[in-house]
Amino acid sequence: KEILITADSGGSNGYRIRLGKSELQKLATEIGLTIKVSHLPPGTSKWNKIEHRRFCHITKKWRGRPLTSQ
Repeated sequence: KEILITADSGGSNGYRIRLGKSELQKLATEIGLTIKVSHLPPGTSKWNKIEHRRFCHITKKWRGRPLTSQ
């Protein structure tokens, strides 16, 4: 099984950030899944209108809680 993560590669989500890569590798090993990351060009997410309308509400609701799924 695989997980695909898409990320805007600008700012703190830069594709060169090593800490994030090593933590993703630890997670993949721990849960036994392949994790693939697709970096979008910087600034791409600013064109996603739904993300901008919903993200602030999601952040408030989940603040301080781990995001998990089953």
